[in-house]
Amino acid sequence: MQRPLTRQESRRLRRAFTIVCLTGLILACARHGKDQGSVVHRRLEGEPKTLNALLITSDYDAQVLSMISRNLLDYDTQLNLGPGLADSVEPDASHLAYTVKLNAAARWEDGTPVTADDLVVTIERLMDPSTPSLARRGFFEGLVRVEKVDSKTARVLFKEPYAGRRDAFNLQLLPAAQYRDGNLLTSPHNRQPLANGPYRLARWVPGREIELVRNTQYWGEKAPAESVLFHLVTDSDAAFQSVLSGQLDDCRVTFEQKKKLDADPARRARSVVWDELAYNYIGWNNRLPLFSDRRVRKALTMLLDREGLVKSTLYGGLARVANGPVPPGLWTYDATLAPWPHDPAAAQALLAEAGFKKGADGVLLRGKERFAFDLLLGAGSSTQRQMAEFTQQAYRKAGIEMTLRPMEWAVFSSKVDEGDYQACMLAWSLDPNPDLAPNFHSSQTPPAGLNSAFYRSAQADALMDELKTTFDRDKAKELYRQLQRVIHEDEPVSFLITPKVKWAVSTELTGVTTSPLGLFLTWPGGAGWARAKKPVS
Repeated sequence: MQRPLTRQESRRLRRAFTIVCLTGLILACARHGKDQGSVVHRRLEGEPKTLNALLITSDYDAQVLSMISRNLLDYDTQLNLGPGLADSVEPDASHLAYTVKLNAAARWEDGTPVTADDLVVTIERLMDPSTPSLARRGFFEGLVRVEKVDSKTARVLFKEPYAGRRDAFNLQLLPAAQYRDGNLLTSPHNRQPLANGPYRLARWVPGREIELVRNTQYWGEKAPAESVLFHLVTDSDAAFQSVLSGQLDDCRVTFEQKKKLDADPARRARSVVWDELAYNYIGWNNRLPLFSDRRVRKALTMLLDREGLVKSTLYGGLARVANGPVPPGLWTYDATLAPWPHDPAAAQALLAEAGFKKGADGVLLRGKERFAFDLLLGAGSSTQRQMAEFTQQAYRKAGIEMTLRPMEWAVFSSKVDEGDYQACMLAWSLDPNPDLAPNFHSSQTPPAGLNSAFYRSAQADALMDELKTTFDRDKAKELYRQLQRVIHEDEPVSFLITPKVKWAVSTELTGVTTSPLGLFLTWPGGAGWARAKKPVS
């Protein structure tokens, strides 16, 4: 009788299987006549849930969609908005009406033009209460109507001015002919989108790969690669080995992997590092009795040695302790706000004030309520898993029982979006618009918005409301300073770190640029990658 595989043996087997599958896919491309010199092999850490521009909620969705769909306005690497599908988006003097002029040559992959009808239908479907567009609807709050002026011009009118309104037009469009009628959520076009960008979807094999090919109807500059093949590789170690062997062209890496990459004499890939507009956090469901007291939430943060985490081999100093929901890359960041310190004794005192004391088995009790809960996390990231285990150990020492519940990404993100969890571990990526209302305003709790922590503060709400109509940069900066301090005192989530992102990119690729939004979400991003004849150092 054979013994069962150990965890290490099972992991090695999965990694080997992944690499063999990648090799087979690359050979299959060659058999079908594709020149591998014109194919870019990208890694996806998780399976996209949709390629409908209004329904996307994850980086995986966005990375694929950014290759096949242009925004009305695109961010450049300096986070300035410039022309995309639209040549211009201009407000009137009142900041209530915005005129959108579409590029005259813009068209869909079937050859039909991109028109004002597409813009009207997209915004109307976005604002439909039955559309769960949590990441987008807030930008169009107060919409009065969107109207067609002519085939390439539309006007969007609002009830009141909003300082961050122009960022709303960093928006991808749906083709009106496909989405004017019918159920948006179940439309077959959500997995078979019509492209208006440099690439189009050729095939989607669930659980394995997504292939994009050049869109011959693209109205802009020709795509530099013949095709882009996204491989679903959830195991981070397997992805890294595939990059080292040349079977994948990119993947996120850990600090230890970066060190190995930098020391690799073969130099099949190079490391790329940048500051990200993001923070890692543990979300506490504030509506649950266990996490409704801010003393408890503050204690949960103070039990964690976040400075030690930054200095550990997990990050090697390439991160900083987060002091709140604004990362250093944004102009609203308050550098004078000190993060909560690592202070287990003070944390235990706060927990005692909230009514907790250790039970016979060492776990904290409040009456008959044990301090025990589940932490949901995505299954694809080894870094997140290590952070969760680090957190689990710290809480165990304090008498807190936290059970890790890794989940496939689509299931995990759905539960978080719906508020169906006790605690979760996530990284939140921000837009260049520093508006915090979608995540922290009390009107934005599920299902209305992205405040999945169910945080409620009248003071924070008032500041966020005032910021919406504050166009003066200096005044806005002071209001953001006040807002960050209110959120800091309430600690609705445990803000962990603001990371530097570490990526491995093949030395054969050109056109790779970085920004605070990363490698992919500025223009042209991944759509500008091509394979060079000679390695790039």
